[in-house]
Amino acid sequence: MINPDYLIDYSDWFDEGGYCQVYPIKDKKDMVFKEFRNKKKAQESYKYHKKLAKFDLAPKIYSKICKLKFAPEDELYQPEPSDWGYITELAKTQPANGKISMTDIQYLVDEIYSKTGLKFWDCHWYNVGLVSRDKKKKVVCIDTGKESFDANSNAWANPDPGPKCCYCKKYNCKCED
Repeated sequence: MINPDYLIDYSDWFDEGGYCQVYPIKDKKDMVFKEFRNKKKAQESYKYHKKLAKFDLAPKIYSKICKLKFAPEDELYQPEPSDWGYITELAKTQPANGKISMTDIQYLVDEIYSKTGLKFWDCHWYNVGLVSRDKKKKVVCIDTGKESFDANSNAWANPDPGPKCCYCKKYNCKCED
C-alpha cells in the first residue's frame, strides 16, 4: 500500500544503516521514513519500535507499514515507489563521544529492559538519537531491528548490554588505569 499523504524528499539527505535507509519527508522537517529491504524486515522493526515508543524509548511512530513515492525532482524522471517502511519522528544522531554520554546510553538500556523486558545489545552511539520532550533532549533507541535485541550484536562486549565496565559495573570505569 502506498501512503498518498507523504513524499520522500530524496534531494535533501538520507542516512543508511545495515538493514534500513532513512529519508526525510517533504515539507515535514521533524519526520522521516525508515525504508527496509523487504516487508518482513519492516514488520519486525515496526513491532519493536512500537513497543519502545509506547514507553517513549524510541521516536514516535506516525504511520503503519507502507510504501511512499519520491517527490519528483524534474519532469523527466520519476523513480519507483520506495520499499516497505514506516514514518517516524526524526531523532538526531551524535558522533561517538558527542553529546550522548555512555551514562545516557546505559540509562536507556536499563529503561528498555525494565519497561519492556528487551535487552538492547546493539546500543552504540549510532543506534541512539536525541528527540525533544518538554524542551529537553531525550535519548532514544533508533535501531529497532530484531538484530539490536540479539546478544550476537553485543556492541560493548559486556556480559550485560551497555557500555558499563563488566567488572565493576561503573560507567567510564578506571579499572585498567
